[in-house]
Amino acid sequence: MTGHEPIIEMRMNGLSPDCVYVHVLDTTPTYYPSTHPSLSLQNGFYAEIHITPRSGLTLDFRCLKGLVVHLMGSDRKRVMHVLRLIQQVEPSRVIASLPDQLIDSATMELDREAA
Repeated sequence: MTGHEPIIEMRMNGLSPDCVYVHVLDTTPTYYPSTHPSLSLQNGFYAEIHITPRSGLTLDFRCLKGLVVHLMGSDRKRVMHVLRLIQQVEPSRVIASLPDQLIDSATMELDREAA
């Protein structure tokens, strides 16, 4: 998992991003200075967290508490696992985008959908 460090730093300083984009990636990307998720906010973009196949299954999403989260990925099983983990930290809203489904906590019960 990468990109969460600036979000934690903001939260520790009493700030929070408008929303966070969480990408569940199928491969580990090659990052360049302008594309690394840890520099997203600094470069004028939205906060991003990237989860690669190497990230493992125990991820700490406490920095997302109370925030709007846009979750996306193509591997349904992995995205749903990450969705369940994010739900545990009580974000204000989660919008999960899968190739064949959109899940929005504002309009449906996530626990039922994430099962």
